Amino acid sequence: MEVVLGTVALPTAPRAAALQTAPSGDSNPAIRLFAKTGLVVKAGAKIELEVPKNARAQFAIGWGGAPSTPAWLVRIDCPGDAARSGWHAYVGGYWLPKPACVPIIVRVDGQEQLVHLGLGTPCSGQRPPEGPSFP
Repeated sequence: MEVVLGTVALPTAPRAAALQTAPSGDSNPAIRLFAKTGLVVKAGAKIELEVPKNARAQFAIGWGGAPSTPAWLVRIDCPGDAARSGWHAYVGGYWLPKPACVPIIVRVDGQEQLVHLGLGTPCSGQRPPEGPSFP
């Protein structure tokens, strides 16, 4: 995981392995694969993650009911009471039709950063997924 804008940890580290993909169980071919990963957010932060308009045919996102179904925009208002680590983790991940290196926009406190994620296949500099990944 790499901390983006000091507030959100995502699997974007250049030397990390791409995420594995598995069948999502959905009959919609646009979201036939799922790459499960937690979203880690600094306590007290308000964040947005958005799939860029030109990449919406490539993948969808969702975590912890914010929503945890495929969407193009996720907003999380993280509680400020993380007693031990100062971070909260949300369950979810990425839905996609086929493995790809995808862009995602991260927004925190008026700042914005575009990052790339390897889903079933590595982005430049990443290692392939560890373990089996569905094509």
